[in-house]
Amino acid sequence: MTVGRPEEVPAAVGRRRRLLRLAGPDGIVAGIALDHRDSLRVAVERRGLGELADDELRALKLRLARALAPAATAIMLDAELGGAALAAGVVPPSIGLIMPLEAQGYEAGGDERTTSLLPDFSPADAARFGADACKVLVPYRADRAATAAHQDAIVVSAARACHELGLPLVVEPVVYRRSSESEAEFGAAYPDLVLGAVERLGPLGADLLKLPFPVRDLAATSEAAAACRDLDAACRGTPWVLLGAGTDTATFVDQIRLAGEAGASGFLAGRGIWGPALARDPDAAERMAADGGRADLERCGAVARRNARPLDAPARG
Repeated sequence: MTVGRPEEVPAAVGRRRRLLRLAGPDGIVAGIALDHRDSLRVAVERRGLGELADDELRALKLRLARALAPAATAIMLDAELGGAALAAGVVPPSIGLIMPLEAQGYEAGGDERTTSLLPDFSPADAARFGADACKVLVPYRADRAATAAHQDAIVVSAARACHELGLPLVVEPVVYRRSSESEAEFGAAYPDLVLGAVERLGPLGADLLKLPFPVRDLAATSEAAAACRDLDAACRGTPWVLLGAGTDTATFVDQIRLAGEAGASGFLAGRGIWGPALARDPDAAERMAADGGRADLERCGAVARRNARPLDAPARG
């Protein structure tokens, strides 16, 4: 973590201490992402549950958080639908808290997707909730100059606002397929798109990168391992964790192992863990999350602890 003027040293030290709160005592992040809003509504509809009112979604998040947070080292929760879980005290104080800064709607941007920051929720608001870090998700195509420049500016702005308060920023670039690309074309371009996003965004103030697995097919394990090493090199010493992208647990544990062996410091997973527990009845959702979801989270955590690099460990050369 780079520091400049002497007065910046306390803020940088504070950021480092808060960042380490996202990991367990061993420095490994085994996090659960529950900050979904638009995408939660989509997941609910895909489960055939129809449209849930905001209060129903808040109750659902509260139950999922209560079931899963104790098995995690960190949790990602939003204020809009996740604030009730924080107010109810279902997240143990020992669990690191990450809160999102991006507004909804970024998934509906077509070929030129851009991020907007929430107009009514700032890093100062996150700090009042007791957050240890903020997060900004940025759909990203390094090959689209204008939109990439917009996303770069969003990250710089978010990092500045967080760092003024001594809060670390988690940056989550997500590459996406454009309408003019076939699945095959996107698959071939995917590794370079991920690397391009990391190379551009990493130096803009990220304290932790939340990254997709750098290949879309695990069949060629040696190629996947090499892609993970390239991803670690592209981070240039900034710690990184793996995002889940809704991947099933059996596949995700292999991804965690390969990413950890390359230098990742763990994972922050969401739908792949809690997706199967979605239900209209919050009691039923909590039971399923406490059973299958928690077991999957613990399994992923065990693999991360065996293979990942601690957050405070030096980068592998």
